[in-house]
Amino acid sequence: MHNSALPHQALGTHKKLAYLGLHCLDHPPYSLDLALPDYHLFPGWKKQLKGRQFSSDTEVIAAAETWLNGQIFEFF
Repeated sequence: MHNSALPHQALGTHKKLAYLGLHCLDHPPYSLDLALPDYHLFPGWKKQLKGRQFSSDTEVIAAAETWLNGQIFEFF
């Protein structure tokens, strides 16, 4: 899947993708149900991460689980 950027629309790009046997996927229709994390989950999570530094993926996962576990039932 790619967007409507000029390199993605170029005839050469389409020919190369066809030559490689790759198929482009259409973008799904816009829906609040599909983009809900952008409006609900990510802003709160970004506030939680502000100014923090992690030295490993494990620390990030632990911080995410701690934050999610601390949300009230209505959050979900």
